[in-house]
Amino acid sequence: MAAETSPMTIADFPLRDLPTVWRRQGMLLLPLAVALLLAAVGAFGSYTSMGLPLRLLHFATVGLLVGALATALSVAAQRYLFAGALPFWAVLAIAAVTAPPGGWIVQELLSAWAPRALRHVSYPELTAQVLLVNLLIGTAAWWMRRLSAPTVIPAAPSASAEPDLLRSKLPFALRGAAILSLSAEDHYVRVRTDRGQALVLMNLTDAATALGPHAGVRIHRSHWVTHDIARGATRQAGRLVVRLADDTVLPVSRAGQKSLRG
Repeated sequence: MAAETSPMTIADFPLRDLPTVWRRQGMLLLPLAVALLLAAVGAFGSYTSMGLPLRLLHFATVGLLVGALATALSVAAQRYLFAGALPFWAVLAIAAVTAPPGGWIVQELLSAWAPRALRHVSYPELTAQVLLVNLLIGTAAWWMRRLSAPTVIPAAPSASAEPDLLRSKLPFALRGAAILSLSAEDHYVRVRTDRGQALVLMNLTDAATALGPHAGVRIHRSHWVTHDIARGATRQAGRLVVRLADDTVLPVSRAGQKSLRG
């Protein structure tokens, strides 16, 4: 099992992780940034019925409410349908599904803040406007997530073990995913991939062997990671650790350090 580690300080934070962090923060701030831009330019004719302060309030509120709805659907889809990252078509589908309730939200807010605007726009038009913005934000967010995903070298087939032995135990949605790390948990192995993670009934040695000797390195008696991730090992509170894309921190043992140097 992975030992708990203390939070990283600014001094411990590796500079090479900054682009990934900026992209993650950008995904969180993207709906708000788009809302502020729409307010500033008076998008969809809003400049005719609302001043700048009211436009800022209106678009920011719409962005937060519709963004929260889209985020909830995305999280549910990732967990129950795809067991990991959403394919692009699913992002577009969520953008379309949230457009009708988004149009209703805009209509209700306009009726409270600028009722005269409703004389010039209908509910279908509001829904179409929300759909357009959703598609733009969804596409940008999906692209940013793709940029923040780690580069993974495909595992080489192993001559000493059946290559599909591990993958055949994974949920169907993860079988074609790139395997990033393995962690022993009692009689199970936690398999982390670029599409999500799962527990399989298998010991760590057999799981690592199934991936082949060139796919990664055993950094600890309980942990295995790909070479690409192992190269990102850094010191945290005096200890050598590996930080995964989901911010999970895995310790590197003394034997693991020798493997890294080798």
